[in-house]
Amino acid sequence: MKKKEKKKKLTKEQETAQKFTNVRNIQNNFLYTNDDYAIGYIKILPVSVGLFSHREKQTLVKQLTSEMSGEKEPFHFLAISRPVDMQPLLEYYDILRNQVTDPYRRELLRKEMENLSDFIFGEEIVERQFFFYISLKLTEDVEKDLKKRVHDFAEHFETVGIKTEILKNSDIIRLCNLVNNPAVISLEDEDTKPTIPILKGVQ
Repeated sequence: MKKKEKKKKLTKEQETAQKFTNVRNIQNNFLYTNDDYAIGYIKILPVSVGLFSHREKQTLVKQLTSEMSGEKEPFHFLAISRPVDMQPLLEYYDILRNQVTDPYRRELLRKEMENLSDFIFGEEIVERQFFFYISLKLTEDVEKDLKKRVHDFAEHFETVGIKTEILKNSDIIRLCNLVNNPAVISLEDEDTKPTIPILKGVQ
């Protein structure tokens, strides 16, 4: 048996942060909490339904409902807003502008870059990200059980053509930052009222 690794001594700030966020550790692609749970995360990749017909939307709803109807164990849903980094797009436009020789195309790209810059600095561009997460109480085989549960849950979406991504250590750290770090949180000005969510078909 390997000797247990010595725990690194935490600073006062780190201890306070860990208590606040209820995070003991992130390893083996799971998050471990102070109250003895292991958590696995699944990201739902964007789906563009704008080009779907009414019948296709209804079919997708029915298929996903059928897939999810077999879930008997609890799971959690998380929706997060984050600022979009538009700098790569600006850099791409700049490269294109330097490559083209047609003055009209160069001018169009210049105006597009100008408009995009005004838009970026005028207001924050936000994208929505959607996650499911599953937590299991710590046991000897928790990692094996949680891995299977996470993969089976993601398979419901993959079966109906919705791509997913099971978060790894670095992804979970970024997600924790989005949820808990005030420096990267995006505040939305919305009039929120307490409601009971109801799942229904596409009208």
